[in-house]
Amino acid sequence: MGIRDVLLREFGYEEPIVANNMGEQAFGMSRDSLRRSMNRLVARKELARFAEGIYYFPKWSELLQQETLLSERVVIERKYVKDKNKRYGYFSGGTFANQIQLTTQVPYVQEIVTMKCASKKRNVTLKVTQLLLRKPRVPVTPGNYKVLQVLDLLTEHLAFVEVGRKEMNEKVRKYLADVTLSNDEVIRIISEYPSKTSKELLESGLLDALIRK
Repeated sequence: MGIRDVLLREFGYEEPIVANNMGEQAFGMSRDSLRRSMNRLVARKELARFAEGIYYFPKWSELLQQETLLSERVVIERKYVKDKNKRYGYFSGGTFANQIQLTTQVPYVQEIVTMKCASKKRNVTLKVTQLLLRKPRVPVTPGNYKVLQVLDLLTEHLAFVEVGRKEMNEKVRKYLADVTLSNDEVIRIISEYPSKTSKELLESGLLDALIRK
């Protein structure tokens, strides 16, 4: 089976293939060899390049009479937030505040906390979207990312909040309703944040939304 068929079976159509997210020996090839193989597929028009290091298999749209284009939002998620099998980041700052309806503002720069960022913070541009990447305080998992989003909000991003304290608490509690972390794990995470975070949790009345009796 050729590399095109292997990639198509693994990712399917209209799904970002992020070269840097692959292991050093993905599909029995080194990352550099795999990248060269994908570039050859692009040259033969068997694969499309969205941006440097990001590829996909487009579909033909009969309605538009052209090949489909990838959603930039999906590309950002796959590159920095999560793929089909694992989570390694989350949206933060004004992007998160808008997501849970604490503000109507849509930030010009999207903030993402991601394990794909080796430095404390870094500014990058993907196509026309500007991103501020931050390194997480603790490893991101499917079970803890919502807690991390809320703690980041209380620590650094309350300026984005346009609603009153009562409405904010209601929306945050609703967002955290399906979190199943143990109290010990929540306390361990909170300990990685500055003291002002604990103070804000107490003053806002949100501590019991995280640590449950």
